[in-house]
Amino acid sequence: MKRLQALIAAAIITAMVGLGMLAIGVNAALNPRPVAASGATGLSSAANTGDSAQAQIANLQNTITQYQNQEKQYQAQLDQAQAQIQEYQSVLMQLQRLGVIRINSDGTIQLGRRGIDQNGNGG
Repeated sequence: MKRLQALIAAAIITAMVGLGMLAIGVNAALNPRPVAASGATGLSSAANTGDSAQAQIANLQNTITQYQNQEKQYQAQLDQAQAQIQEYQSVLMQLQRLGVIRINSDGTIQLGRRGIDQNGNGG
């Protein structure tokens, strides 16, 4: 008798679970707006994270390009400044060669003893 009761109880529980599954399946089949499964939201989040990472990478690459352009501008300015310094050094060497100035070992500049007229000739 107990065995029969156990079999009936098992059949009733199995039937209830089966009917529940059938109801969920029918509801899912007839639902016009399908809902993403819970695991699919994780994939969507991963895709969004990947998109965000790609956007950050693009942003960083843009920033790097801007810094490289600034570096080129600074290098051009440095080259121009170095060219000016060379010109100034050339002028100082010419003035020193002509005796107009004298550069001491401590870096001070003294005017030469020769006088220069308005035409640039020594007197």
